[in-house]
Amino acid sequence: MDLPRAILPDPIHSDGIARLREHFLVEVFSDREQDMRLSAMMHADAVIVRNVPIGAELMDRCQRLKIISKHGAGVDNIDLGAASERGIVVTNVPGGNADAVAEGAVALMLATLRRVPEVHWQVASGNYSVRWHLRYAQLTKRTLGLVGIGKIGTRVAAICSGGFGMRILAYDPALSQAGVAARGAAKVESLDVLLAEADVVSLHLPLARETHHLIGREELRRMKRSAILVNTARGPLIDEAALSEALAAGEISGAGLDVLEIEPPAADNPILSAPNVVLSPHTAGSTEEADRHLALAAAENAIAVISGRRPMDLLNPQIWQQRRR
Repeated sequence: MDLPRAILPDPIHSDGIARLREHFLVEVFSDREQDMRLSAMMHADAVIVRNVPIGAELMDRCQRLKIISKHGAGVDNIDLGAASERGIVVTNVPGGNADAVAEGAVALMLATLRRVPEVHWQVASGNYSVRWHLRYAQLTKRTLGLVGIGKIGTRVAAICSGGFGMRILAYDPALSQAGVAARGAAKVESLDVLLAEADVVSLHLPLARETHHLIGREELRRMKRSAILVNTARGPLIDEAALSEALAAGEISGAGLDVLEIEPPAADNPILSAPNVVLSPHTAGSTEEADRHLALAAAENAIAVISGRRPMDLLNPQIWQQRRR
C-alpha cells in the first residue's frame, strides 16, 4: 500500500520531518520553489503550512487533501470556511512558541530603545566617540501597554513586570477586569487610553477583519512622542505607510517590527529606511526549542487525521464526521 503524501511548502524542524516520514512520503520546499510546491500540493493528502496562503481556489485543485496542519497558532493564511465546506480538517498549535515570541518582543523593545542597529554601525564604522552623545531610554519602571493579552501577552507581562518593574496595562475587550488582572495587567477600557499612557505599545492579537490596520495615523498620533511600538503578531495590524510617516516626523520615538504588511518587503518600502526602526524577518518565535515543538505537534496532528484519530487541536470540529477520507 502506498504511503499518503505530505507536502511542506516551507521547511520545518528536522525532527518533525523525521516523524512525518514514519507515516508519509514527505516533500519539503522553500520559498524559492513556489511553482514546484504549488504543483506538489495538488497531490497532497496533508499539508503542513507556515505562512503560505491556502484559499478556496487552491483547495479546489487539491482533491486528495484531507488535513491542513498549521505550524503555529494563527490561521489567517488559511480559509477555514472554505476548508470546512470541502471536508478538509484544519488544525493548529496554540501557544506552541509563546515563550519564544514573548522573548522576541522584549528583545525588540530593548533593541529599539537602545538603537542597537545604529549603534553597532557607528562602532563598526570607527565612530567610537559617538559614546559621548548617546542617551538611551530604558524599560525599567516605565509603562507597557499590551494590545491583546493571550498566552504571549501574558508572558510578556510577566517578563516586563518581574524583570523591569514595569506598570502593565492591557486592552483586550474579550476579557473582564478580573481576567486581565489574573494575567498580570490592569485592564483599560479603550485603545485610546492605552495609547496615551504607554511608553511601550506591544501588539499581541490575531489578524482579522476588525483588527486590520488597528494602528493607523490617528492611533499613532495618540501615542507619546517618546513611545515605541512593537509588533510580533501580524504585519497588517499596523498601517505601515502611516507608521513610516510617523517615524519620519518624530511623532513616535521608534518601532520594533518582526512582521510586515507584505513579506518579504519590497526594496523601496519606506519602512526599511525609517529612522529608529528595528526589523527582523518574522522570526520572533524561531528558537530551536519552539521550532522543534511546533514541528512535532503539527506532525502529530497530521498523523492523527490520516490514521483516523481526532487531532488535539481541531479548528473545525463540526465537519469531523463528514471529513474527506
